[in-house]
Amino acid sequence: MNKKYRAPLAMLAGGLVMIVLSSVGATRAALVYQQAADKVNFKTAELSVAIQEKVEGEYTEISGEDGISFSGITDDKIVVGKKYAEDIRVVNDSNSETGYKEYVRVVVKKSWFKDGKNIELDPSLIKLEVANGWYMNPDEETTEQTVYYMTSPLECGNAASFITGISVDNKVNEAVTIVPADGEVDLTGNVVNEYLYEGEQIYIQLQVDAVQTHNGEDAINGAWGIKAKCDAADDGNIISIGEKSTQ
Repeated sequence: MNKKYRAPLAMLAGGLVMIVLSSVGATRAALVYQQAADKVNFKTAELSVAIQEKVEGEYTEISGEDGISFSGITDDKIVVGKKYAEDIRVVNDSNSETGYKEYVRVVVKKSWFKDGKNIELDPSLIKLEVANGWYMNPDEETTEQTVYYMTSPLECGNAASFITGISVDNKVNEAVTIVPADGEVDLTGNVVNEYLYEGEQIYIQLQVDAVQTHNGEDAINGAWGIKAKCDAADDGNIISIGEKSTQ
């Protein structure tokens, strides 16, 4: 049996395209940056939260139109398994005169796209490194979604680091099927490895929202529908969510 490796260039219209190469040069997948970020503010104008990315030394707010630039990815070709630096933060941008401390939540959704969402591929292979001070709630985790809570109140006018890095897991190299080289079985037995993530696009969506820290446990339950414990009635740190310690 003759075994060959097929490695065509992935061409995608619209958006910035990067080629993802495995360490052995076998797997190729394309990342097109169509990420979005949304913010949701509850109840009152005094509560407001934004999500920003550092680009060329300055923080700019991420919008649903512009998306995430991932400016830390400077290689012409993104290497599978290599971690790239990223600097995304959340900001309590409430009015300085009427604003309050806030509890902040970020919902992260990841998926693979190729002519539409590919539900057969594993979004968990898209790796985001999250800064200290955030708790990932396992009770809200799904294949595509991860929910993070900042465990301490965010002061009015202050910012907190959220995403610090991005990478693609080496396991994409292992997702391989063997198919006939010409699409039909012949007597020569020529086959090729077909990589399931070849030409795939990554889609990442961030949604950030905030609630008041006054009567924090009730505010969290009312807005987010989860039971949390705080170490103080007002402005306390979140010490547990769903009876699981956040420490």
